[in-house]
Amino acid sequence: MTNDPRGRPDGREPMATAEQLNNAIAALGIKMGDGPQMPRAMALGALLFCVEQLAMFDVDRVDTAQVRAGYVNMALMAGMAMEGEQMPAGTVMPGREVTPELWEAASFAIARVIEHRLNSTLLDMEEMEGPKEPDAFNVAWPAMAWLRAVCAMAPLMNADVPNAEILKAAKAAKKHAAEGRQHLADLIKLASKGT
Repeated sequence: MTNDPRGRPDGREPMATAEQLNNAIAALGIKMGDGPQMPRAMALGALLFCVEQLAMFDVDRVDTAQVRAGYVNMALMAGMAMEGEQMPAGTVMPGREVTPELWEAASFAIARVIEHRLNSTLLDMEEMEGPKEPDAFNVAWPAMAWLRAVCAMAPLMNADVPNAEILKAAKAAKKHAAEGRQHLADLIKLASKGT
């Protein structure tokens, strides 16, 4: 398996071009007008929001087991790609037995997607925070501190990490968790004044 922290094969080109990303957005029925296509990075962000919004609207109205099966099948495909294999064309299940090695690679892929999702969520919350004002308190601060703690530990999930890196991540998570506890105590004190 590749040594890339995100599981990318060495020298691999991007998984989707700007044209493919723009076409995927158009396939979802979103009209972008007659102007030039979005550059790759912008189109990637736009498609990411579209897919997340689609999941938010629809995932509670469909068979959850089937949703999970499709998700895991894609993870197995990613695991096979990390091992230099491909699924037979036209199939939706791995073309060979799901061995412990393949499941380990798929679990690594799922963990990296979760890690990315957590980091993206933290970035979104930080960008929504806005400028800090004197004597102001944002109710999101406790959640953001705890999320920073989780993000510090996320790279350790389903990965072979040296003890030094584990120690560094644990210390960072402990620091952020302490900040979260303090923010929570401050929030409780502030909210109690109005009761």
